[in-house]
Amino acid sequence: MSEGEVVEQLVNFTSILLAGVSVLFTVVSAYIAALNYFIGEANFSARAASFAFLSLILGMLFFVMMGAQQTQIGLVERLMELEQNGELTAAGRAALANAAGRDGSTGISIDDAVRLFIWVALALIYLGLGYLTFGHKWRRDIIAVEVTGDART
Repeated sequence: MSEGEVVEQLVNFTSILLAGVSVLFTVVSAYIAALNYFIGEANFSARAASFAFLSLILGMLFFVMMGAQQTQIGLVERLMELEQNGELTAAGRAALANAAGRDGSTGISIDDAVRLFIWVALALIYLGLGYLTFGHKWRRDIIAVEVTGDART
């Protein structure tokens, strides 16, 4: 695999990562809306079933992320091989510095920081959704509205 192909795949990996984050936010937002409108007031078994379904979806995202992470690690290793052979251009060196922290400024690479942030955020989101499903007391936020008389303006 050439340097150009590896860099292109790393850029594609970033797009896939952003799509995964988008799917995560969509699923979490829909679940929170469902909690507010009907799951929050449901009996325990219905809430447990809803949380199990959510866990299944998040579990699938987890394994997709694990696979993507392994692929990204392999691509970075290929860049390291090319670097050892002296075949990297400036673009390849920049991609390697981004992925492997080779710029010397910090001990952690940008990719490692993003990966750590995503795993911590996923864990906190999951714990938060568990609390919202089983611990939070949901109440309807319905304001009674009464229409009386003529509405001429």
